[in-house]
Amino acid sequence: MTEVMKKSHVYVKPRTRVNLRFLSFLRRIWNTRESYLILLIFFIPFIVFRLYPIVSSAYLSLTNYSGSPNAKVEFLGLENYKKLLSLQIKELPRRFDEDTGEEMFICGRRTVPLSGVAEREDRGDACEAAYVNPGYVLDDGYTEWRTLYRTDNGRWIIGATDPRFWTAMYNTVTYVLATVFVKIILGLALALLLQRQSFINMLLRTIFFLPTITAGVAVTVVWGWLFKGQSYGLINSIRLELGATELISFLTEPKYMMFLIISMAIWGGVGYNMILYLAGLGSIPADLYEAATVDGANTRQKFLYITLPLLRPTTIFLVVTGIITSFQVFDVVYILFAGQAGEGMGGNLDGALTVVGYLYERGFRLFQLGYASAIAWVLFAIIFVITIINLKVGDRQYKD
Repeated sequence: MTEVMKKSHVYVKPRTRVNLRFLSFLRRIWNTRESYLILLIFFIPFIVFRLYPIVSSAYLSLTNYSGSPNAKVEFLGLENYKKLLSLQIKELPRRFDEDTGEEMFICGRRTVPLSGVAEREDRGDACEAAYVNPGYVLDDGYTEWRTLYRTDNGRWIIGATDPRFWTAMYNTVTYVLATVFVKIILGLALALLLQRQSFINMLLRTIFFLPTITAGVAVTVVWGWLFKGQSYGLINSIRLELGATELISFLTEPKYMMFLIISMAIWGGVGYNMILYLAGLGSIPADLYEAATVDGANTRQKFLYITLPLLRPTTIFLVVTGIITSFQVFDVVYILFAGQAGEGMGGNLDGALTVVGYLYERGFRLFQLGYASAIAWVLFAIIFVITIINLKVGDRQYKD
């Protein structure tokens, strides 16, 4: 019997096996062709309007593409990313007078030695230590971006090949941290305060949620008029009525710009967080609180050991979506600050410049589309990594 089986065994070459599997695969596709034809209704628009632009953007980020049909497209490799992300830290030494060896100071617009500082200060000038030109210590292509810290003999500075990108990143991270976590805290606080079902609470919920469903452009325009630097701006007109003598240019002074857009984002988004937290609170069984009361738990302990842990999925969702949305802030900056004469997307001194705003400026004002694509992919990488970390941390805590 064994000999008969051995003789009847047919040896099939590996290549023939692959061909048979491929034919079997094609046969299965043909038998289910109606289903695949239905799926094409989705896949064709997805490939044309989603997948192709993503792949094309990844390629363009490696070139100097400008959008002009007459300009030659050169493949640069990672040069755009290198220019975008390069940083270096250097020590900037103090300046000394070449003849006397005295330390030099900048008083007003003049540079004076230590012996002349007292006279300049008597005239009302503010004096600060003078340092050598950053161009003498930074490598070629780098410009000073920010002071890291100061010492008695000098100061350490951060140089960048694209300091405006790092300014945009700094502003964006500030915006993300302020808006995401403040909205979560305020949203949870409002949800706890308005948890009871009553007419007043329902009315307050509606009032707090209204900014969320209001058109963002309309809200931004209204806020722009509120904070106009002229006397007809509502905030300045109130200040004048209260006795103020000087107007504040909220939309042109850098120290107010980020505070303005952060305040508007919190005001407009806290109602959304409140609604989601109300839904989360409503899903917590009342039996848990009753059992905790029987065990002698107080209000604080119930909040820390029942409410917060059971609201973790809602909190993780709000953190992840809030970070993604906040990193892509653009419309507010464009409406309020992009129209300032002679300024870039971030207004005066880039006080409100964000990453997406800088991307828009590079791509659609300067037509450096290859460089703008590199900015887009860096932003994608940052959001992707932060999202994965949040999901992993939340998943680990949930399992624990």
